[in-house]
Amino acid sequence: MITHVQIKDKIIGENYPTFLIAEMACAHQGDINLALDIVDVAVEAKADAIQLQVFKKESYMSPICKGWDLTCQLEISQDNWLKVIEKIKKEDICFFAAGYDVDSIRFLVQHGVDAFKVHSADTSNPEVLKEVAISNKPIFLSCGASTFKEIQTAIDFLKKNGAKDVILMHGYQAYPTKIENTHLKFIRTLEKKFNLNIGFYDHVEGGSRLAKIIPLMAIGYGAQVVEKHLIMTRENKGIDYESSLDKDNFIDFCSLFRQAEKAVGSKELRDFNNDEIKYRNNCKKSIVARVDIIAGSKITRDKVLFVRNNPGIPPIEFEKIEAKKAKKNIKKYHNLTEDDF
Repeated sequence: MITHVQIKDKIIGENYPTFLIAEMACAHQGDINLALDIVDVAVEAKADAIQLQVFKKESYMSPICKGWDLTCQLEISQDNWLKVIEKIKKEDICFFAAGYDVDSIRFLVQHGVDAFKVHSADTSNPEVLKEVAISNKPIFLSCGASTFKEIQTAIDFLKKNGAKDVILMHGYQAYPTKIENTHLKFIRTLEKKFNLNIGFYDHVEGGSRLAKIIPLMAIGYGAQVVEKHLIMTRENKGIDYESSLDKDNFIDFCSLFRQAEKAVGSKELRDFNNDEIKYRNNCKKSIVARVDIIAGSKITRDKVLFVRNNPGIPPIEFEKIEAKKAKKNIKKYHNLTEDDF
């Protein structure tokens, strides 16, 4: 069932601030120093978490796959990842990761990962699913390009193997994603179908104006988590640049995000705040005497106005007082009250 998920001092759930993940993916280009720089940007932007993708190429891809040579270039050794992890651990930011194989997942657990992302490539991979499940870490399950049956099977498998906190992540697996393929309404569908906390991972074109707008829209559709790709610069058109914001734009986005999410508010019934009370008192129309009304005369529609004045009886209740007699003289522009008749 939908609940609250706590990760360190952060809480994911309705009526809590949206959890914002800075996704490094392969924007490090295989360069450990670039990876360290990206961590600095995520921290400066005050993202809630930074997310790594850790893999061993032999367990990730077949050597005859067309992406093999690039995968070899992008692979970072566990020793080098340790430098990144140690840096993250010193900062006020959560440490997330997608481990693409059992050994990488065990390495991440050993070094204190706070939560796992299961990439949609592994939604139907029982070895990866079991390993993240037994870690007792929160799991962010990618739903992109997956059927309801595949998602439900993965959820059942994870829970069977001990997973307690599963958050579903909606997103379209194209880099970049066309705006018309984003389907933010599907966030509500996933929530209704699976009754779990839902997040959104964004892949729209990183250089477009909408790159900062679409993730904000996702909050309005119920996303409690937003994942946004980050790269140091888009100019070099490096790996994962298509859907990534560069350093300055990512920092600006995070600031904009925190301001804008306040507008979502709550769907719960609430009391009026001071500004709303002031508005009601100043703007809501009341029943007001159009003329001087003599004591003993009847209240009729031609003797009253429905206008802004001081707070009083709302016009919708006029029929309750119509034809009643004034028990005292009522001056023109006086708000009628129950004591007047």
